[in-house]
Amino acid sequence: PFRHPSCPRSCKSWGTKAMALQLVSQGNAVNLRLQAARPVFGRGVDPDKVATTLNSGKKDDVLPVLRHLTSSGKATIESLQVSECIGRLLRHKDGLVAAAAAEALAASGASGQRHEEALLQMLLREEPVVLAALSALGKLSPNIQPTRKPLVVRQVSQCLQGSAAVRGRALRTLAEMKATRQALAIHDLLQEEKVPEVQGAAVEALAQLAAMTREAESCFPEEAREKRLAEMLSSPRLVYSALVAMAHLGPKAPSSLLGPVTALLTDSDLSIRYGAAMALGSMAEMVAASRATIDQLVGLLKADDVNARAAACCALARMGKEAQPSAELVATLVTDMQEAPPQALTSAGKRAPPQMLLPRCAAITALGAMGAGDYAKAVAQGLLDKNWQVRLSAAEALAQLGEAASSHASSLIGCLGDDSHLVRAAACRALGALRMSEALPGLAQAFEDASAVVRCSALNAAAELVREAEEYCHEVFKAITDEQPEVRAAAVRCLARHERLGPNYAGVVATLLMDGSPEVRAAAVAGLGALGAAGRSFEEEVNAMLNDPIDMVRQAAAGALELLGLRSPLAPIKPLAARNPSAIKAVLVPPDNKDPVEGLGEYYKSIMMRKSDLVKSGKWIDDDVF
Repeated sequence: PFRHPSCPRSCKSWGTKAMALQLVSQGNAVNLRLQAARPVFGRGVDPDKVATTLNSGKKDDVLPVLRHLTSSGKATIESLQVSECIGRLLRHKDGLVAAAAAEALAASGASGQRHEEALLQMLLREEPVVLAALSALGKLSPNIQPTRKPLVVRQVSQCLQGSAAVRGRALRTLAEMKATRQALAIHDLLQEEKVPEVQGAAVEALAQLAAMTREAESCFPEEAREKRLAEMLSSPRLVYSALVAMAHLGPKAPSSLLGPVTALLTDSDLSIRYGAAMALGSMAEMVAASRATIDQLVGLLKADDVNARAAACCALARMGKEAQPSAELVATLVTDMQEAPPQALTSAGKRAPPQMLLPRCAAITALGAMGAGDYAKAVAQGLLDKNWQVRLSAAEALAQLGEAASSHASSLIGCLGDDSHLVRAAACRALGALRMSEALPGLAQAFEDASAVVRCSALNAAAELVREAEEYCHEVFKAITDEQPEVRAAAVRCLARHERLGPNYAGVVATLLMDGSPEVRAAAVAGLGALGAAGRSFEEEVNAMLNDPIDMVRQAAAGALELLGLRSPLAPIKPLAARNPSAIKAVLVPPDNKDPVEGLGEYYKSIMMRKSDLVKSGKWIDDDVF
């Protein structure tokens, strides 16, 4: 039975927690603990029972479910439609439950934005709850309404007066929110801060904001940041923050620190090596122009230490095409079978990237990032490796090599049957990126893969190839009813790309405008925009999506109206438009005078024509009245 790491076997609540999970399980439930990544929670669990358990508010029942939802992620939460249940738990009197609800809400994506007010209220509670709320606000920041952002930033800034842990988390949240106007306040805090970890968080935030605007950069001038970063690189407690800051600064990072950063690729701490590789990658042009740094990296590629070889390859991979002159030497590591002992990123406790432990995996990734087409054959050999992580890297690298990898399409098609769902998904993406039309039969089979990640990747890949392949449209159509939101969205995008048959599915696409997932609604409204005359017949429905509570959907609606010629591209997008009180709208004649319901099918066409007659006679009550 499930046991959270913080709960010992002797804990009295152990039996209750196990019973809570049994409560929501069905007879043929998928064993979540056996899923390598992104467990398909919704397939083996009754959504109603999950909602009932969450609504009960009982701590011992709710906590294990919330933790499962957090680890399962956005697609699972959307498929179960429990974001509202999670939002209500933000006000739970028990801090552990409220914090767990905030973590789950942060994983829910755009649908969690509507609970922003409850998250702000959590900033007045005990420290663990405040930390969880700050983390959630940071992750949800891309979905915060522009008109609300100043208020949220102001509330988060007040947390800079809290404990050291709260100050550090608040600084990172401000950076995630791109609060560039807070750069001066962060600079002032840095001058007085005594706790090293908070100092590091402040420097990371300043670096991230300085890379965005000149105003923020003026609070972290070149001379000051060079001196500060040099001091931090020599401090064990601050070195990782210095590397993260340099990665954020990129071309604005001090070139005088290239040598010390490169030397850290041999550090005994995996997190430090990884941070050094990321920093060097973001400073690619400076590294390429520094002969001394290139010589250091070349020397590390030949080092006896497997960790150093892998780290140097990772740095070159992050540099991309700037590192192409080193491709020949990197290619020799594709056959390097040595592996470093398993390690974790100590800074976050996460699993280490395979490229940091397997030189051959790092070399394959680097060749792909460099665009080294001359070594496509060496990269393709990785598809046969016994390690699934190497096969995954090889598939991803081939996608980056373009035409040079086209001769290896058959190998990629063979990977559609790989044991690892991540490899199958990567193979789908590669085939789509390479525009390999012969892959369509294999991709069509992947539409019904057991993994939602694979189904989604296959549909997205088919969208690049299906423009004239009529025989696969019905297979795509069946995916419209998939229980995973990301798969439904991918199916909509794929159908809308078909030049001839796409308009026939306009009615089906329009029904998804009412989907519970913002991602699906955005895909549906964007799809209508791509369907021309068939899409114009749904002008009212597309216009209504400008009032959607999620910014992503409103942006998609605005773009669709522009494509349909129904909106000026210079017209401003309302943050959240109010309802129009007028009861009846005039029926617009399509600009090209085509039949507005052309290609919708006789049954749906008759319904739309009847609606048009009712509107003209004044008998149709528009939705905007309500």
